[in-house]
Amino acid sequence: MNTTTTPESQESASLNKLRAQISTDIETMQQKESSLREYEQRLRTLVEQAHASAAPRPAPVVAVDSRQELDAEWEKYQRAHALLEAARRGLCDDRMALKEREEKFTQREVEVARREAWIKVREQELEAQAAARAKELEALKEKPKAKTRTSFTAAPLLAARKLLTRQSPT
Repeated sequence: MNTTTTPESQESASLNKLRAQISTDIETMQQKESSLREYEQRLRTLVEQAHASAAPRPAPVVAVDSRQELDAEWEKYQRAHALLEAARRGLCDDRMALKEREEKFTQREVEVARREAWIKVREQELEAQAAARAKELEALKEKPKAKTRTSFTAAPLLAARKLLTRQSPT
């Protein structure tokens, strides 16, 4: 055999070398693949355990239903708010009306008190006048009546009156 190598033998040696390298690469890849499968299996078991230990979640509500319910609740709130606002305005109006009524009653009370005072003063004046008249009448009654003399000019008129009123019946 020849010690010199032919190009065919060199090519065959490099192919063998490549085969060995490819086979080792394939074995390494198979080891990595099996390692990844084991890792994937461990992850799946961990996820299953996590799901099993977690509390069951309620099924998600359809967005349309919850939006409709939210709109309905919002309308209820707005109606209640409007009713509350109307009641508040009514109470405010009632308070103002009550305050005005109290002011009118106070003014009326002052007016009535003023009138009562005026009436009392007027009654006292009238009583004083009545008492003065009564004194005058008593003073007149106590005085002796003097005969009144007729004046010279009034005498002919009185005489004529007497004469005319005394007519004899015919």
